Amino acid sequence: MSNTVKLKAFAKVNLSLNITGRDEARGMHVLDSVMMSVDLFDTVTVAERDDERINVKFIGADSVSAQNNTAYKAAKAVQDIIGCNGFDITVEKRIPIGAGLGGPSADGAAVLRALDVLYKLPSRGVDMRAVALSVGSDVPFMLTGGLARVQGLGEELFFIENKLKLFMVGLPAAPVSTAAAYKKFDELHTDCKLCPTDTDELCNLLLDGDSKAIERLGNALYEPAVSLSPEIAKNAELLRSYGGTVNLTGSGGMTIGYFTDIQRFYECYTALKDEGARVFAPAPTGVLHERV
Repeated sequence: MSNTVKLKAFAKVNLSLNITGRDEARGMHVLDSVMMSVDLFDTVTVAERDDERINVKFIGADSVSAQNNTAYKAAKAVQDIIGCNGFDITVEKRIPIGAGLGGPSADGAAVLRALDVLYKLPSRGVDMRAVALSVGSDVPFMLTGGLARVQGLGEELFFIENKLKLFMVGLPAAPVSTAAAYKKFDELHTDCKLCPTDTDELCNLLLDGDSKAIERLGNALYEPAVSLSPEIAKNAELLRSYGGTVNLTGSGGMTIGYFTDIQRFYECYTALKDEGARVFAPAPTGVLHERV
């Protein structure tokens, strides 16, 4: 049996991102967000070694540390629990760094899924969701993917069926540090709260396939992200000028224009493709794997 697993690790977008408070004990913001997997992915290959070393190599992302990354953290967390050998991990990056599309979380989730394929982790006493959460707050969602309401520090997941056809055009801006965006948010909102969307209503509209859902999109990090990367505001206006309903994903800098009309979607992309526009479609899962 092969001890190598190759996976597609899918990106995500935030249809909503409300900040409902701060967990002072852990120094993290408490969220109420709707996340959706999209069809942009990194390719992650995990191969078991004969020794205990964990090596991570990135292709297309030279600036990422060989150890200070979610792929390494995920492998090390599992190794510490079950005492397995090490791994050679290769991550071919397609999800842009600092775009708010969850690339690092996707990579960590893919490594966890690969090790589950190799070792049947729950049967060896590994709580997959707990380990995922220890790697990063978005990793539990990315491990399953699809569409979900994500609350708390990422530990509360409520998966829902999306019955609305969505077409997306994204415009990239300069990368935004998540830590810097939250720091700026705290400077702007001393009560650590901002809820620009009604998440209950958004979820109900998505379940009903109601096109009014895109009118309920919102992101509490939009203002701090724009202050760090002003190009985000320019991109938002461009997307709106072609009929898109605009929302920032994560802390930026990818701004997404959402469409329910495929003709308007096509016209927007055609007009903006020379500006670096990218197209996205919903993906049904967070990780797909195959043995090599």
